[in-house]
Amino acid sequence: MPEVPLRDRLIAYALLPLSPARIRLLIKAFDPLSTICNASPAILRQVLSIDGPDAAQPWRNDELRKQVDALRDSTVTLADDEYPSLLRQLVDPPLALFYRGNLALAQRPALAMVGSRRASPYALSVAAQLGRELVSAGLAVVSGLALGVDSAAHQATLDASGETIAVLGTGIDIVYPRSNRRLFRDIEERGLILTEFPPGTPPFRYNFPIRNRIISGITLGTVIIEANGRSGSLITARTALEQNREVYAVPGSIFSPGSEGTHRLIQCGAKLIHTTDDILNELQGGWKVPAAAPAQPESPLREVLEVFRRELGTHIDTAAETLGWPVAVLSEPVLQLELGGWLKALPGGRYVRVR
Repeated sequence: MPEVPLRDRLIAYALLPLSPARIRLLIKAFDPLSTICNASPAILRQVLSIDGPDAAQPWRNDELRKQVDALRDSTVTLADDEYPSLLRQLVDPPLALFYRGNLALAQRPALAMVGSRRASPYALSVAAQLGRELVSAGLAVVSGLALGVDSAAHQATLDASGETIAVLGTGIDIVYPRSNRRLFRDIEERGLILTEFPPGTPPFRYNFPIRNRIISGITLGTVIIEANGRSGSLITARTALEQNREVYAVPGSIFSPGSEGTHRLIQCGAKLIHTTDDILNELQGGWKVPAAAPAQPESPLREVLEVFRRELGTHIDTAAETLGWPVAVLSEPVLQLELGGWLKALPGGRYVRVR
């Protein structure tokens, strides 16, 4: 059998159910990692703690070798220069990451933003505002594609024409939750989707804590927005601290169960976030948010904006009838308001006021 390149070996290992602890041991045993190519099967079996004559050389399996061939062009490994530099600093970085979208985003300065899946309107509003302002500061936003805060952070970043990265707890071909299919496609087209789990991996509960170390590890810091005392977001905060990353927490009402986790984090030393500048001033390089856009557009766009509601979408025909304008005349100012971030387009010719 011809010599197997290092990156193919790493992809093959990534297709095996190796725990982060086993990956850490593998990286420690083979330094530099290229020496793994000269290791005997017996040593590999011992390090990986797997049985079978070919278990430590999975590329000898015809079916797995076909998978490696199919994934080679959509996988980045520790042997590649394109591998996210911050992840290399971890003690247990994934041997390979399967991806869709623009891999170059993985090298961008980024902040993680995570929180409750059952987010309150307050948490969703905070996630949207922070997402927009972090984009204005030139930072990418990383989250986990979950419902609630994660989805709000991703969507706000996309709406602001920013860069967002979704880190999955499933295979790259699994959309979870299914209700986020459209958001998944939007991030795939305009951002980056990453996972260390092999294609076809379903949303096992125990995969998400493993995934969280990637969310925190690929970023300069993690912002926690609303978390009860047992929230998975607190696992992300813990991994961020273990990785020597910054941890930020948004305070909430003392009467809200969703504030318990964030308030505990603040008590333990997490940075309390009141404005985006509280985050940016802590980061190396001293990012500064540019001056905010005016609260209201210039007249006569202001007259058009007043016709649209924040809570429910308004059809453009209804808006035209209210103003007494032809739809063809209204279309241009509506487009200007959408591009300016005051209106958001919804399916079916409807628009909702954003600010």
